[in-house]
Amino acid sequence: MNDDGGCRIGLSVPSESRYMRLARLMASGVATSCGLPLEEVEDFRIAIDELCSALIELSDGDAVRLAFELADDALVVVGTTTAAPGGVLDDERLRLSRQILGVVTDDHSMRRCGDTVSFTARERLRGRGVG
Repeated sequence: MNDDGGCRIGLSVPSESRYMRLARLMASGVATSCGLPLEEVEDFRIAIDELCSALIELSDGDAVRLAFELADDALVVVGTTTAAPGGVLDDERLRLSRQILGVVTDDHSMRRCGDTVSFTARERLRGRGVG
């Protein structure tokens, strides 16, 4: 539990696309426990898939770490990995990702700070969870 009464759930997976299924399963489970409607659960899975794919592309091979935070009004996920030196996303790929994320999340960001690359995605909770 966090100081604000929320909860944090973590997952670390190898930086390989075949393990992203685990990230999607975790995203579905957490979103469902928050009481998100099925359509929004699927949107959240799409967001996690898109963001994790970007982290894998930028990674130096280090694990992708996800932290899901459940607060009273939002579900927030932060993903991080160690960036490969000089790794960048293709402009077209980045533009497409931003379009997808603009549709399936309430808020998102991606940034690089030194050798760490991270993303944040936020989904507002409009009702009470089931968990």
